[in-house]
Amino acid sequence: MRPQLVRAVFCLAIAAVISTVAVPTAAQINNARVARPEVTLPTGPAREVILRSCTSCHGIDEYGYYALDRSGWDDIVERMKTAKSGLVEGAVISDSDKAVLLDWLVGSFGPETTPFPREYVPRVLSEADFLVDETAEAKLARTCEGCHNIDQVLDNRANEEQWRATLLDMVGRGAALPISDIEPLVEWLTRTRGLNPTN
Repeated sequence: MRPQLVRAVFCLAIAAVISTVAVPTAAQINNARVARPEVTLPTGPAREVILRSCTSCHGIDEYGYYALDRSGWDDIVERMKTAKSGLVEGAVISDSDKAVLLDWLVGSFGPETTPFPREYVPRVLSEADFLVDETAEAKLARTCEGCHNIDQVLDNRANEEQWRATLLDMVGRGAALPISDIEPLVEWLTRTRGLNPTN
């Protein structure tokens, strides 16, 4: 056999082995799992009630974590009405609006539905994800100041896992923070408000 042909066959064999190993590994790394539910606003009266009474303090994606009967959803709505946190006195919703909301919640997230699993897989940040101070502070202000003073956040010190747990807890409580913003904010908070801040 000619040396060039032997070299070509050898290179093809190596490429075949590498591709069979690399493809499954790449598929595992790029396996884009949805980290939280994505709930679409309904149409009609339920949409108006949600926009009027719910979304000034939180998004609606977290509804997907529950599978409750009417009584269970009613308990949550009542807690939203009576909760006091900082400047917010709680949700304002009439009995007729609450009935519309409960009909939609039970129809969409009732006991026969499967709730979204409560798990979170931190994503790897790219260079473009790193936040400058002004951007991070603006995102935090938009997210946090609806329910409490931003100084409660900025005066704290925590490590990476503690910041991540805090942000996820706030999202679980209804903070309107896109899941894509969590890791960039965790990195920024750890860097600037960590146990050993760099600035």
